Amino acid sequence: MTIGIRGPNEHLIGKPGSRHEIGTPALIIDLDILESNISWLAKHAQLHNYEVRPVAKIHKSVEIARLQANAGGRGPCCATLAESEVMVDGGLSDVMLFTSVVTNPKLERLSALNAKADGLIVVTDDPLNVDQLGASARASGKSLKVLVDIEVGGRRTGIEDEESAVEVAKLIAETDGLEYAGVQGYAGGHQGANDLESRRSILDQKLQPLIRVVERLYEENLPPSIISGGSTGTYDIDHDMGILTEVQAGTYVFMDLNYKGVSMQRDSSFPFQPSLSVLSTVISTSKPGLAVTDAGLKEIDNLNGLTPEILRGAPEGSTYRLCGDDMGRIEFANNSDFLRIGDVVELMPPHCYQTVNMYSHYHVVKGDKLVDIWPVDARLTW
Repeated sequence: MTIGIRGPNEHLIGKPGSRHEIGTPALIIDLDILESNISWLAKHAQLHNYEVRPVAKIHKSVEIARLQANAGGRGPCCATLAESEVMVDGGLSDVMLFTSVVTNPKLERLSALNAKADGLIVVTDDPLNVDQLGASARASGKSLKVLVDIEVGGRRTGIEDEESAVEVAKLIAETDGLEYAGVQGYAGGHQGANDLESRRSILDQKLQPLIRVVERLYEENLPPSIISGGSTGTYDIDHDMGILTEVQAGTYVFMDLNYKGVSMQRDSSFPFQPSLSVLSTVISTSKPGLAVTDAGLKEIDNLNGLTPEILRGAPEGSTYRLCGDDMGRIEFANNSDFLRIGDVVELMPPHCYQTVNMYSHYHVVKGDKLVDIWPVDARLTW
């Protein structure tokens, strides 16, 4: 068999029942669930008067970014310059790069990207970087939109005091080639508290610096047109607080074990379902009480020591343990349980985007049929 550019499963596209013939290990997207997740948050945003800023590092896919944009979201926000380049080259507009660009080679790439992009946005927290961005924008022949990055408790990037933030905003507004566009205050690191009210209390405290900065910017006649932040775990709180104009949501498209048990809404409903999984095949049953598959640490992550959850294909009560780079172990709950070599087991990864970064392609299924294979376009991180 000749292997096509999309891998050894390409010949299965469109074949009835082909979901069950996919060679493993393979990264799977259930298209119906993916589209439902995207549609649900888009409708929620429209109802509550905010915009979705999809986080591209979660999926690294031009196809998924297009689905999000077509549902009414803003352009993707990207973690790296390389991701931004991939999204712009894929025809996406309004792309936002939420980490600073500071080295000369990357500033040259940023200039080239801005020249061909439609509405590129970057962030900064440093006056020196403002000068760098201005020079890059002038070299591109186009203005460049810039947000001031505000510290909101993550202890990563971001300006800590409001007066310094206002000064950087003024500098952006005064710099030839730059367009002051607003602020970013990403508090996604606080999304993990399972209880909704606990997260609300944490965010109410952590977002106070952002609120003070926005108030000062209005006082200085620098009203921010964009106030960006939030996350999948806080979207229903963010709109209530009324500070953000857009929510940087990412994991909602796939969901994963990291979010399992996290209360999303006041009524305890869970609007997003897992659309991403890893298919694995049983390769050994030589020992009683367990079976070994072909999905190990190179195929599925174990963030914070979490182990994959078995979605389907194994006896009830079975658990999955990563037991090597290339293998995983299914441990049965009952002595009478068994699997045969060749049986296929489907797994939910602990953390979606770390797992995605291990693969070159998504296998997109609809019902029992493989309908397409999409590249993981933006795996490059330089």
